[in-house]
Amino acid sequence: MGFIMDGLEAEGYDRSYNDRDLLRRIVAYFGPHRRVMLGVAGVIFLNAIMTTALPILIGRMIDTLGATASLGSAGWLLLAFLVFGALSWTFNYARQWHTARVVGSIVLKLRQDAFGAVMARDMSFYDEFPSGKIVSRVTSDTQSFASVVTLTLNLISEMLIVVIVVGVLLSINVRLTVMTLAIAPLVIIAALSFRHIARQTTLRAQRALANVNSNVQETVTGIAVAKNFRQ
Repeated sequence: MGFIMDGLEAEGYDRSYNDRDLLRRIVAYFGPHRRVMLGVAGVIFLNAIMTTALPILIGRMIDTLGATASLGSAGWLLLAFLVFGALSWTFNYARQWHTARVVGSIVLKLRQDAFGAVMARDMSFYDEFPSGKIVSRVTSDTQSFASVVTLTLNLISEMLIVVIVVGVLLSINVRLTVMTLAIAPLVIIAALSFRHIARQTTLRAQRALANVNSNVQETVTGIAVAKNFRQ
């Protein structure tokens, strides 16, 4: 079934970067938004604390009700649960709002830089590479970058929650916590293996989308030319 991937080889203008180079280039784009991203990092940390506190409060309420069988003793815990839930929602909203603004600005800057690089090419470049592919790569690749940034921030938030939960579990029972974490290396190995596959698959998907958009653009442009000749 190798014919399925025919025509999806790397373009002549494609470049390969290692993780360190990619990270350095990405950090450079986030430089002007340093203060906002520091605020987002603080909000992510606070949101992780509030999210972790919710199941702990639920457990305390259940233990309190089981011991005293009265709602009055669990009233303060219920109020704390509502407050923590509201704060968690507020922090998550602030993170999403500021992240969307920063990522939107960075995507705009990326597209401006990519457009400037495209315009700096001589006309012979467009004889070799269809303009439809280039337009597709400029728009779809930058949009994929925005999705990656959002997913990365979500991953950092979830990892903070895991770290805090592990700390709470260690304070309750060290042995059970260690047994629970025994599967962690397998999860990490599987995630790193999937990372390589996902990266190659994403590149092929972007090239396939570029081929489709190029064919559509060339066809529509050809229709206009054909109609002019017909008239």
